[in-house]
Amino acid sequence: MKTDMHTHVLPGVDHGAVDWDMSLQMLVKSAECGVEAVIATPHYLPWKEGVTAEVICKLCEEAKERLQKEYGISMDIYPGNEIYYSSQTVELLKTGKVLTLAGTQYVLIEFQQEVSYQVLCKAARDLRFHGYIPIFAHIERYFCVDNIEKLIELKEMGGLLQVNVGAFQGGLFDAKSRKVKKWLKKGIIDFVASDMHDLTQRPPMSNDRLEWLQKKLELQYQDKLLYGNAQNILTSVKV
Repeated sequence: MKTDMHTHVLPGVDHGAVDWDMSLQMLVKSAECGVEAVIATPHYLPWKEGVTAEVICKLCEEAKERLQKEYGISMDIYPGNEIYYSSQTVELLKTGKVLTLAGTQYVLIEFQQEVSYQVLCKAARDLRFHGYIPIFAHIERYFCVDNIEKLIELKEMGGLLQVNVGAFQGGLFDAKSRKVKKWLKKGIIDFVASDMHDLTQRPPMSNDRLEWLQKKLELQYQDKLLYGNAQNILTSVKV
């Protein structure tokens, strides 16, 4: 089951979908690409009052019902958060104020672009110590991750790595795109996700945006990036 595990598809909760019309159109576009499940991951920012975990769960159910009723599309929509990591993250997870992915032990975390490598390592160790599995959102953004050895070290600490589908859309002279393509060819990355926020600037998954991946990577690895590893999240033991 093709699963998009990093999305901002719920209406009006962050700077993703602005209303139900946009939300449903994003889900329809995803379905056209073969996506059968999404995890909704609204931003959680420690310094900003955001939508509650309870509201996120209710919106996921409503999105699923509206998509079926209005478009005849059946899609599983699971709750989660994209959590800006801080010293309070573990406590927030334990108290249920922020969400793991689909109620499992997997946690999607993000940082500022200028984060130090030491902070990434600390986050991996801290979350693993408390029983969570950290997934580093859009790992391509962090300036400190400048070589494959650092990625491997994060994985050895128990972290998993996600890149946005838009990160490898650039051409020969796009340094970030070249870097991400190298990582993918080395088999370092665990998830490719849309990180969709709207229909144009950060759009849903689409077949044309997956063309490079489908041409350059072995089928087995493609399946892990888009199906298998995300399915491991959905079928893991709940916490």
